[in-house]
This record gives sequence, structure tokens and C-alpha cells, in this order.
Amino acid sequence: MGRYCSGFEEGNRLTTLASWRVPFYSKKCLRFSAGPFAQTTYLSGKRPRYCQTWAMHRMKIRVLMPSVDTPCRLHYTTSVLIDGHLAIDTGGLPYLRTVEEQRQVDHILLTHSHIDHIGGLPIFIDNTYQPTPQCPEIYAGSATWDSLEKHIFNDLIWPNLDRIGGTEAPFYRKHVVDAHRSFTVGKYQVTPIPMEHIVPTLGYLLEEETGNVLFAWDTAPFPEFVKMIDSISNLKAIFLDASFPNKLGWLAEKSQHTTPSQFGRMVEQVPSNVRVIAMHLKPGHHDELIEELQQLNLPNVEVACGEAVYEI
Repeated sequence: MGRYCSGFEEGNRLTTLASWRVPFYSKKCLRFSAGPFAQTTYLSGKRPRYCQTWAMHRMKIRVLMPSVDTPCRLHYTTSVLIDGHLAIDTGGLPYLRTVEEQRQVDHILLTHSHIDHIGGLPIFIDNTYQPTPQCPEIYAGSATWDSLEKHIFNDLIWPNLDRIGGTEAPFYRKHVVDAHRSFTVGKYQVTPIPMEHIVPTLGYLLEEETGNVLFAWDTAPFPEFVKMIDSISNLKAIFLDASFPNKLGWLAEKSQHTTPSQFGRMVEQVPSNVRVIAMHLKPGHHDELIEELQQLNLPNVEVACGEAVYEI
């Protein structure tokens, strides 16, 4: 296995960070345990052979975790921020350091309607709203939009923002996306890909000139995975579900998530030069999941670390 976040010490000193080819610096994380660079732990004892090519890659993916103790290695909710402007899911989105930083996020892709993925959306919109025609562009499947409008923006859980904002000062702009139908966000071509989950769920493939990245969390293993991976040219990384330890395989099956043993069988079909970052580890089983992922002994696997920035 590649690397993982082993933990953090008091005083905002980072002991191990899963940043990839460049060190991660934070205004609150300036002292490292091993000189000026974050310590990197390779669980397999092998350096992945593609570590020296980082200068070619430009996509910056930041893992967002809501926590009063920043940074945090536990996956309490799920969201990532790409290049400071494009978010996938909203778990940690409304807890970015400043409102100005949040207002830089102008596009959001939602995978599905579960609260750990959409729960930050109302707070984010409330934090960043300005009464102008400019507003965040939000993309989701029809089932997710249906859940949001019926159960969140319903004047009970949260105000009906469509009713309040209207067309002159909208709170957000709605985009309904369909599986396998690509669209463009900035420099990226985005393709929604159906996942295997208990509610309709989309993963997202982001493509650009320097490489492509697949985001595929909240899913059980599905038969099309290998065929899908083989069809993606210039694939650089996969952010992949690894939710429950093997002993809770029954729970993973009923909730349609993935265990480390299932994760390993999926990753064995992935080319060894593709980074695979494990996401969505249940916090109450984090250490056990780390151990089971380590036992896979796959050198291209690492575990997503809260507030890490991945250069792809």
C-alpha cells in the first residue's frame, strides 16, 4: 500500500500527511515533525514508480473535512474541492476558513442525497449568498434534486430558496445531469457515472489535458467497474469507497458500500500507475480499516487525509 494519515499531534503539527508530490502547507500547519517537508509513509515499503512526474500534473484536489481540530484524519463527511472553484459534495464545504474562500466555489457536483454529502449545501448557500444574478451552479441527478426540493428546501427543514430568490437574485442555479451525458465545467469535461448505492448515486469522471480523475465513493462493487476503468484513457487517480471493515461485510452489503477486501479486488484490476485514494472510511472503524487496507499490500493505494491537497 502507498500512504495514509497516521494521525496528528497537538499544536497543529502535522506528523504524517498524504499529500502526493508537493508538501502541503497551511497557515495553521507550518511545523512538521521531520524538517520542512511532511513525512510520507509508504506502507508497502516501496515508492510508487511515478512519484517523480509530479511537475506534469496540475489538478489540485483538496479533501475537506468538517472538524474543530484542523486538520483531521477522520472522514466525518465527504467532499473535495478542485482548484478552489469546483466542489464535489458539500460535507466540509461550509467550513472553509473564510467566506471569501467559500465564494470562490462557483460549481458544485452532488453525488446523491444522503446527508453526509448534501448536508453542507444549505449552510454554504447561506454563508455565500449575495443578492445578485451571480450564484453557484449546482449539478445533480434528478433523484437528488427531487430529494433536495421535497425534504430540504421545503420551508420546514430550510427555506424554499427558489421562492425567495426568484430569477433576479437566485441563491443557486439548478442543473439536472444524466448518467453518461458529459458536460463542461471550466476546463474540465465532466461525465456522471452511475454507482451501486441504495439511492440513485453518481460518480464523476473529470477529464482534462494533463490527466483524468474518477470520483467513485458511496458504492458497492459493480460489474462494470473493470470495463469502465479500461475505457478511461490517461487515468491518473481514483477516489474510491472503502467504508466498512471486513467484519461488517453484512452492513456494507445492506447499505451498498465497500469493504477493504472488496476494495482490494477492485483495485487489483486497476493499472499500477494509477493512484487509488480510499475515501469514506467510517470514523468509528478508521484504524481497523487502515490496517485492513495496509494488508492488501498494494503500492498505489493510499487513504484520503483531511485537508490534504493532491496534485494530479
